[in-house]
Amino acid sequence: MKRYKYIFLAFLCFPCVLQAEVQMRYHGAVTAGCYMKGSIADGWIGQRPILGGEVAVEFLPTGRWESLQWYNNASVGIAFDYLNLTNDKYLGQAFAPYIYMNVPLVNLPHFVLGIRPGIGVGFVDKTYYNTVPTEEKGVPGSIRYPTSNGAIGSHTNAYFAEALYMEFPIKRGFAITASYGWYHISNGSIRQPNSGYNMFNGMIGLAYTPHEERYTAPETHVPKHLYEGKRWDVEISASGGVRQAYFADNRYFGVGALSVSAHWRPWSIFKIGGGVDVFYDGYYRSVCDEFATDNQLVTLFGKTYLRESRIENCFRVGLSLQPEFIVGNFTAGIHFGVYLYDNIKNLEPYTDVEDNGGKKLHRGVFYAYDILNAGVRQDGWLYTRILLKYRCTEHLFVQLGMKAHLTKVEFIDAGLGICF
Repeated sequence: MKRYKYIFLAFLCFPCVLQAEVQMRYHGAVTAGCYMKGSIADGWIGQRPILGGEVAVEFLPTGRWESLQWYNNASVGIAFDYLNLTNDKYLGQAFAPYIYMNVPLVNLPHFVLGIRPGIGVGFVDKTYYNTVPTEEKGVPGSIRYPTSNGAIGSHTNAYFAEALYMEFPIKRGFAITASYGWYHISNGSIRQPNSGYNMFNGMIGLAYTPHEERYTAPETHVPKHLYEGKRWDVEISASGGVRQAYFADNRYFGVGALSVSAHWRPWSIFKIGGGVDVFYDGYYRSVCDEFATDNQLVTLFGKTYLRESRIENCFRVGLSLQPEFIVGNFTAGIHFGVYLYDNIKNLEPYTDVEDNGGKKLHRGVFYAYDILNAGVRQDGWLYTRILLKYRCTEHLFVQLGMKAHLTKVEFIDAGLGICF
């Protein structure tokens, strides 16, 4: 717990160093929310609301970071969230420092409406490994709710905060603020178990801008060479990472993605397009059989009916719709895809294939499955990707991504891309 105090103290001291250099705003808010259905065991949903609070420091536009002024003067902030996760004994608390961006969509004298994407680190004090009963530690098998935390396997995780926000300016630099959005804590399956926390959280609070009367927002403009002369772009990206499949295996598998996409940019802040995604997941070359003799191929995870090592099981190809928001050199995208090639869909869930005599199922591109529990029993035909990109040069960018099947994260990956 001490490390969280040090992070919080550093957070409070940081604005004091910069106060003389940039114009700043200070935020405080209370948080209330709930879990998305399928995120954790239903027995813990509804015990009580997720409660907490947030403090934040925001850096108002001054013209120093010109690219942030391309649309309605976006601002950058640093926030610190505290969340009580509804069950003190098994779920505990979360502490999350993160960086966010306020992007106004409507900016009127007495009303502001915008989006607020953010990413950071989520620390939790309760995981599977310090809540599972002593007699069950090291015993292969399914995780037992509610006698252990089967949602998180690591203290340090990724934290995603994607919200819609409103502001109502009042007198003397004060404004009432409100927001509502999706918040996510997980390690991207780097350490199992990892169903993660998917939350819908709302906040209401107050913002204060010291000496607001002295602040003048810079003019907004979009450079012609980045917008008016280039409505279309083509991107090619490659990324990779590692994941675990099951907490009792303690094994790591390589993962990766190769994507080719094209986008049309109707507005300076937004572009939309589509692309082809090729995914690799090394887990699907392992054999789910605890009695197999080749230990290099064995995993105890029984979601997928695997009885032989086949490289074609590791690849999936999909077609995705790709809306993306752009602020300066930063891009945030939420992609929705459908698998066109997926050998795994006919091997999940394990019990269905076993009931079929071990023979593959026969599914088309679209088929019925429990979409709210996607990734738990089977992945299904719909996948999503959250991508954060930073343009290093005119043609080169770096990216960080998270691939999921709705509430279940498959992996987190990082990589490079080129843009034409």
